[in-house]
Amino acid sequence: MKEVLVLRKARTFNKWFSTDHLMGDIKRRSVKGGLSTVFSQLLSFGMTLISTYVMARLVAPESFGLVAMVTAFSGFLLIFKDLGFTTAVIQRSEITQRQVSTLFWLNLLISFILGLVIAGAAPLLVSFYREPRLLYITFAFSVMFFLAGFGLQHTALLKRQMQFTRLSTIHIVSTAVSIGVGVVMALNDFDYWALVGIPFSYTLVHDVLLWFYCDWRPSFYFRFSGVRSIMRFGAGITGFDIVNYFSRNADNMLIGRYFGSTALGLYSKSYQLLMLPITNLRDPMNAVALPALSSLKGQRSKYREFYARYNFILAFFSMPLVIFLLVFSEEIISIILGEQWLDAARIFQLLAIPALIQPVAGTRGVVLISLGYVRRYFIWGLVNAVATVGAFLVGMSWGVDGMVIAYAVVNYILLIPSLIYCFAGSPISVSLFFREISLPLILSLFAGMVCFLFKESFPDLHPFILLATGTLIGAACYLIPWSFTRHSRNRFKQIIEVKQFIGK
Repeated sequence: MKEVLVLRKARTFNKWFSTDHLMGDIKRRSVKGGLSTVFSQLLSFGMTLISTYVMARLVAPESFGLVAMVTAFSGFLLIFKDLGFTTAVIQRSEITQRQVSTLFWLNLLISFILGLVIAGAAPLLVSFYREPRLLYITFAFSVMFFLAGFGLQHTALLKRQMQFTRLSTIHIVSTAVSIGVGVVMALNDFDYWALVGIPFSYTLVHDVLLWFYCDWRPSFYFRFSGVRSIMRFGAGITGFDIVNYFSRNADNMLIGRYFGSTALGLYSKSYQLLMLPITNLRDPMNAVALPALSSLKGQRSKYREFYARYNFILAFFSMPLVIFLLVFSEEIISIILGEQWLDAARIFQLLAIPALIQPVAGTRGVVLISLGYVRRYFIWGLVNAVATVGAFLVGMSWGVDGMVIAYAVVNYILLIPSLIYCFAGSPISVSLFFREISLPLILSLFAGMVCFLFKESFPDLHPFILLATGTLIGAACYLIPWSFTRHSRNRFKQIIEVKQFIGK
C-alpha cells in the first residue's frame, strides 16, 4: 500500500514538471490558452469597470491617493517576493520536485520577511507623506504580502503546463469576490478601507483556488545547492523588475510628495483606467507567449513565425484600442468616473500617447526571457529606468502634464535603439517587428482621425451617445480598410484563422 501511495504521489509531481507532451500540440494549446485567457480578462475587465464606476462615486479621489501612496512603496517590495523564480520554472526545460519545493519555501520565507519590512516602514511613510492614516493601511498590506507567497509556485506550474483555462477561472472568481467585498465595504462607509479590501480579498481567494486547482504540494525539503542556476536566472529578472519599478512608480512618488494626494488620486486613477483594457489584452497574450516561445527557443524558424503572429495580433487589437481611448477620453472619464473626475481627462489623453507603442514594445522582454538573455534584460531595464526617471524629473517643472509628456518623448526616442539591442542574436529582427505592427498602426491612426472629426462635428451630443456612436464608426473605419488590398486581406486572415483554428 505504501509503494502504491508513493507511486501515485510521484505521478502527481511529474505531471506538473514534464512538458514533453506539449510540443506536438503547442499551436492549439497556445491559441486556446490565449483566447481563454483573453476571455477571462475581458470578463474581469467588465467587472472591474463596473466596480470602478461604483467606487469612484462612493470613495473620494483623496482616498484613492492615500492607497496609491502605500502601493507606490509596497509595489517595490513586491518584486522581491518572487525573485524571478516563477518565470524560471516556466522557462526551464527540466525541473524537479525538490527544486520547486525549495523555491516554494524560499518564496514563503521572503514573503514573511517583506511583510515585516512593510510593517516596519509604516511610520516612515507617515512621516514622508505627512499623512497619519497611512499607518494602518500599510499594516494591512504587510499581511497581504505574506499571504501572496503561498500561491507563487502553483501559478508557475499551471503556466508551465499551459493550463490557462484553470488560471482564467481562478482569476475571474477571485476578481468577482474581491470586487463584491470592496463595494459592500464602500456602501457601508469604510472609505479608503474599501480600496484596501479589494486586493486583500483577491489575494486570499486566489491562494485558496490555486491550491484547489493545482494538486501539487511542496515537500519538506530545502537546499540552496539544487536551485543555484534558477536563482541566477531569477536574479536577472529581479534586477530588471527593481529598476523597472522605479521607472514605473517614480511618477507616483514625485506627484504624491510635491503635488499632494488629490493630484496623485487623479493621476493614478487616469493611469489605472487607461491601462485596464490594455493590460487585460496584453498580459494574457504575454502569459501564453512566454511558455510557447521558451519551448521553441531551439527552433529559430518556428520561433520567428510564432513571434510574428503574436506581435501582429497584439498590435491588431491594442493600437486601435489606445487610439479610441485617446480620442474619447473626456467621455470615458465622465461616464465611468463621473463629472468630479474630469480634471483627469487631459492626463488620460497624454498617457495614451506612450501607451500606443508600449504593448508591442513590451515583447522585447518576452523575447529576452524566453531565450534566457537575463543579463541583457537587466541592462536594458537599467537604461530605461534611468531615462524614464530623468524624464519625470525634467518634466516636473511643468507639473503633472509635463511629466507625462517627457515620459512619452523618452519612450519613442528609445524605441529603435532598444529593439536593436534586445533582438541582437535572436531569431527576431527590428524590420520584422515594424513589419508586423505597421498596418495596424496606420489603420488605427486613420480610424482615430475619423472619430476625432466626428466628435468635433457633434460637440453637444450626450457623452454616452457620442461614445457609442464613435465606437461603431471607429470599428468600421478600422476593419473595412483591411479588405482593400490583397496584402491587407491576407494579414486579416491571420486573425480569422485564429478563430477558425479554435473550432477544430
